[in-house]
Amino acid sequence: MNRKWIGTTVAASMMVTLIAACSNNTPAKPAAGGAVKEQSKDASKIVIYMNTNAISRKPEGSDPKALEEVTKYVKEQTGVEAKAIIPPKGSEKDKLNVLLASGDQLDVFQGGWDEYKQAIIPLNDLLDKYGPDIKKAWDADAWKLMTDKDGKIWGIPRIITTAPFPLWVRADWLQKLNLPMPKTLDEFENVLKAFKERDPDGNGKDDSIPILLDDRFQYGLVGAFTENGYSNWIDPKDNKLKIPELQPGYVDFLAKMADWYQKGYIYRETFAKYDVLEMLKTNRVGAVDIWYSNLTVNAPKVAQTVKEMDYQAIPDIKGPKGYFQTAYPGTSSAMLVTKSSKSPEGVIKFINWQYQNVENHLTAWYGLKDKHWKWADEGKKTVEVFNPSPYAGEFMITLGLAMERKYATNDPLRVKHSNFLNNELTKFDIVKMPLDLGVIYDQMALKEKVPNAGDLDRLRKEEVIKFIMGARPISDYNKFVDELYKAGLDKLIDFQTEQYNKQKK
Repeated sequence: MNRKWIGTTVAASMMVTLIAACSNNTPAKPAAGGAVKEQSKDASKIVIYMNTNAISRKPEGSDPKALEEVTKYVKEQTGVEAKAIIPPKGSEKDKLNVLLASGDQLDVFQGGWDEYKQAIIPLNDLLDKYGPDIKKAWDADAWKLMTDKDGKIWGIPRIITTAPFPLWVRADWLQKLNLPMPKTLDEFENVLKAFKERDPDGNGKDDSIPILLDDRFQYGLVGAFTENGYSNWIDPKDNKLKIPELQPGYVDFLAKMADWYQKGYIYRETFAKYDVLEMLKTNRVGAVDIWYSNLTVNAPKVAQTVKEMDYQAIPDIKGPKGYFQTAYPGTSSAMLVTKSSKSPEGVIKFINWQYQNVENHLTAWYGLKDKHWKWADEGKKTVEVFNPSPYAGEFMITLGLAMERKYATNDPLRVKHSNFLNNELTKFDIVKMPLDLGVIYDQMALKEKVPNAGDLDRLRKEEVIKFIMGARPISDYNKFVDELYKAGLDKLIDFQTEQYNKQKK
């Protein structure tokens, strides 16, 4: 499976080197387990790196007066004065790495704890002393994703196992072209063909985009072709846990994607960087297989001007091998506290306050109650957000299902998102579950036993895209598998089989 445990990025490696070079500016590392110490007379001040999507509705940030009001209120409630840094769009990771290496104050950010382990502190003692509500908010499975083999907790959970890759389709286009909601692979392919050939946007041009994908699209499609979906699987020939690219049926998936790409069904630039909102604004996209919030948050914005736009998730579509979608396993993504933090205790107090109750969480996200938002129905926990709001949400660092499912919004721009979040995101009866769900792969052991795991990961991603785009013929697939083994795939298979068997026992 294409997991974060397969290698680390070059950028992360550079970041670690830079941090080491700036070690003279970095406070001493807390004792094992994250021992709590008062570190500074400025302990009540924290700096948040806002690299989540919490401010997507107002990416330029808050109006200064509104931000000042919320800052003052939150400080009165928590004893913590927070400041947020909003990174330039598209360079969030680069900016983060520079800040981590600079010695400037940066206290909390979102990232994979296994990727940033050299730059952050464990949180066990901090959570015990300052984070009781954080601890209660997440279940044992979520905390397991945050914990290393020594029992150290490195972050506050962000992404648990979900079903975030349904296929979405323009229901208004289906109605216009007199097509039923597809239930099978063949029916879906007929929809894509019609979207390509029958000018559903009515502009008289051959420019429609039948389907738009993102870089994790395999979670939404591979299940139609393979028994286990986009998952590691046990090969009965040798009882080893192998990568999804070796699974029977995977080549059929690739061949179908290559065919769709050649026919113009898949957006030509789908494997390059693109802005989802800008793509939807073109009114040319018929179906999407992207991370759910990129659709549920952005489509309603576009529908303000393109009134007929109506994206609906296809409810129970199946292919030859069953349901299309594979559940997306929980990840190491978390809110992380930096080694250079001047107030790690302040960070945990600040976050714990947001987990104490829904109103605190909403204040951090939407602003002051009865000024920026109000209860539309407090008994049903329905929220009305005043739109437009002068507050962008710079202090909202409790993203995740633990809090977001405790209320719904009647904000017309958030209703679609809330409905999917509360009713569909953890609906697993129409998806395939990864075989090794819940297995935590030891990152340090991986580096030792499979030192070129990162090269393998890149090879898998790059060659799969080449097959789809036609830069490499499907007839080359066995040759590709040989290349994987020459690059050390056997070591990776042995490693993950050992880890899987050990943890499943």
